[in-house]
Order: sequence, then C-alpha cells, then structure tokens
Amino acid sequence: MRNAASSIMACVACRLCGTALSLLLAATAPSLTTLPAHAGERAAGIVSRSLADIDYADARDALAEAIAEEGIAAPVVSHFADMLARTADDLGHRADLYAHAEILTFCSVGVAARLATEAAENIALCPLSVAVYALPGAPRTVTLAYRPPALDSAGGDAARALLARIMARAANLVGRP
Repeated sequence: MRNAASSIMACVACRLCGTALSLLLAATAPSLTTLPAHAGERAAGIVSRSLADIDYADARDALAEAIAEEGIAAPVVSHFADMLARTADDLGHRADLYAHAEILTFCSVGVAARLATEAAENIALCPLSVAVYALPGAPRTVTLAYRPPALDSAGGDAARALLARIMARAANLVGRP
C-alpha cells in the first residue's frame, strides 16, 4: 500500500482539479468512509444538468465537441474518478464515489481577454471547466456541471453565457434538448 505522501503527490501532479483539498484532508481527516450529513445536498452555486439513459462516453464526447464548436482548442481532461480511486486507501474514502468522472478545462481567448481587461486578478477564473460524471448506482444518468464565475461584469456575463451554451449544445448533441 502506498503511503499518504505518495497519494498526495499523485493528486498534486494532477493540478487541474484543485486537489489541494487532498493535502488538507490527508493532514486533518483520519477517514472519509462516512459521508457528511450534507452530502446529498446540492452544492451552492453549481449549475448542473442530468442526462438520463445515456452512455457516459457519448456524453463526455458531446461535451468535448460542444467546446470545440465554440472555436476553442481541445480541452484538458482531468480523470477525477481515477484520481479518487487511486488515493482511496491512503486517504480513507470510498474508491467508488463515481462510476465515471472527468473535468474538462478550456480557455476561450475572447472571454479571457474580457476578464483580464476588467481586472488582472481575473486570471484566477481561467481556465473554465465543466465536469461530467455518473454515479455508481446510476451509471446511465450522466450529469454535466460547472461553477459559473460570481463576477458581476461583462466578462462574468460572457463566461456564464459560454458555459451555458456549451452545456446546452452538449445536451443537444446527445438528443436531450
């Protein structure tokens, strides 16, 4: 069995999914085998859409295609479910939190430029990302989810509109308008 330090290094190497949380969990939480009382609640501020009776790969490919149709380069893919499964023993959580889960990150130059001209700190909002996942008990229900920027500006509006278009286009591509 690997030790917690090697699991943390595996998470840090991922870099795209914000796994700094793994560092905190390894240092402060002895076990994640039980879910917190609020685990079934929706995450505040997250926009999600579930697609019923669909193959995970079809939904993921539709999401990548929807991103490409915006004229954006191919997204970087973070294999989130694999990372969680790989670190489960060392961090004490279940290995099967997701049947499948990936995070696709991408950057729209137009949106990025608009955000950067508003404030240099807006660089922290890039890249944008959309998660695609299925849960173990419902592998043919695939959910797309993103966190819209909470920025009240033209750049924030552009980012939210882009994310909404991508999600809607992905759903349309798999016949779920």
